[in-house]
Amino acid sequence: MENVYNALEEVIHCITESSDYQTCLSLKEKMSENEEITTLIEKIKKTQKKYIRSEYDLKVKEELDSYQKELMDIPIYHVYNESLERVNEMIELVKDTLNQYFTSVLNS
Repeated sequence: MENVYNALEEVIHCITESSDYQTCLSLKEKMSENEEITTLIEKIKKTQKKYIRSEYDLKVKEELDSYQKELMDIPIYHVYNESLERVNEMIELVKDTLNQYFTSVLNS
């Protein structure tokens, strides 16, 4: 069992040491100090709740989309989001690979 934990630690280390993950951490810290970004994120969260409570009113959806576009137009957030997507893809790849492996082992 120790081999499994060591292999898992190696995979985690590979992801956490990747440039994309390091970029996410660095930009997340910078964004937390950016009032424009934090304000927009709060507006998005509130508008998401409003959208659900409104039973998916199109006007509220337009407002939400507008805030999200505004946030994505901020370069630091855009780069953060792209890096985060690549990190999530790495995690998904590991998950999919493990699922495929166990499916093939259990079905043979």
